[in-house]
Amino acid sequence: MGLLVKRTPAQHLGEPFAMITNRCSGSAEAVFAVLPSQLLVEAADPFLLLSDTVRHVCAGTAARTMAQAIIHPIDTIKTRLQVTAPAKKLQRWQQRVRDNPVDFYVANRRVVHTRNWLIRGPKDVYRGLTGAVLGTIPTAILYFATYEWCKARLEARKAPSAVTHLASASAGAVMSAFIRVPTDTVKHRVQAYMETNVFLGAHHIVTSEGVRGLYQGLLPTLLRDVPEIAIQFALYEKLRKEVEGRRGYAKLHTWEHLLLGGFSGACAATATMPLDFAKTTIQCGSVQPVSQVLQAALQEHGPAGLFRGMTPRVCQTAIMSAMFFTLFEFWKAQLKPHHQRASTDRLLEPKIWHKRRDHVWKRQFVQN
Repeated sequence: MGLLVKRTPAQHLGEPFAMITNRCSGSAEAVFAVLPSQLLVEAADPFLLLSDTVRHVCAGTAARTMAQAIIHPIDTIKTRLQVTAPAKKLQRWQQRVRDNPVDFYVANRRVVHTRNWLIRGPKDVYRGLTGAVLGTIPTAILYFATYEWCKARLEARKAPSAVTHLASASAGAVMSAFIRVPTDTVKHRVQAYMETNVFLGAHHIVTSEGVRGLYQGLLPTLLRDVPEIAIQFALYEKLRKEVEGRRGYAKLHTWEHLLLGGFSGACAATATMPLDFAKTTIQCGSVQPVSQVLQAALQEHGPAGLFRGMTPRVCQTAIMSAMFFTLFEFWKAQLKPHHQRASTDRLLEPKIWHKRRDHVWKRQFVQN
């Protein structure tokens, strides 16, 4: 018995593919051909079964989750700086941070003077990480699914590229906010020592404030995320195309994605800083509306009050954007079927992946 193939028209599958069938006794097939070895390899590639949309959603979800885990300590520090009515434990943390600075000396000369954010150890700044990761996965799935859905329909209507990206990103931000806001509320309260962990925190908020308590900060989140994502994606796409247009090949190196993504994220974070301050303040217990939160900060601290926690916020967003765009391009390349991968996709992979290591094995284990 041999393996036979019935070819399916390309318009149904989007690319040449083969459906493997067995020749059963007494049955007749319309068109058969012996399956070539190349098609056997392609049929064994699981990524062939995924559409471009599914691959992009998977790549975006993986990139967003990994980037969120990397920048979580910075997010914790930013949250603790923005809380206007800190709990007693947070007040003690803030006092210890101020009283125990860290100095770095070179040739008996102080070159760095900063606060000791790790005064309670590295584990302390990872409070709320479980909630951050568990919330990021469904949020990213919903965001990128909405983004790809809107993008496909706008492109079908011949909408301009800038309008397509901005509208799709904004729609994704609005839809994903209904999952992101509850997880952010719980995460921020754990980071600010208001709750012990995300599960007990969620239970306490629901029992004491109702489900509505989980959605505190929904309005400032939408007011912040829509322009932030729009600025971030639009600026990144503009810079990427500008760099690619000056080069002889389209793919950028990993360090170029890091730089462009980081710069785009820093610009977006700076522009939306007051709204991020209002969002964190409301999610950590303030019952005032957005306008009153901003007005109170202005009266008490002046314009600088609207930018509390700006340094860690800009660093957080810049690092996360750099990591996200780099990992997003990396995972998109990794999820491509083997026969669709271009030689330039190797620019996104660590160089050590392509080094031959057989000589190392021989040198260590083979005796001459």
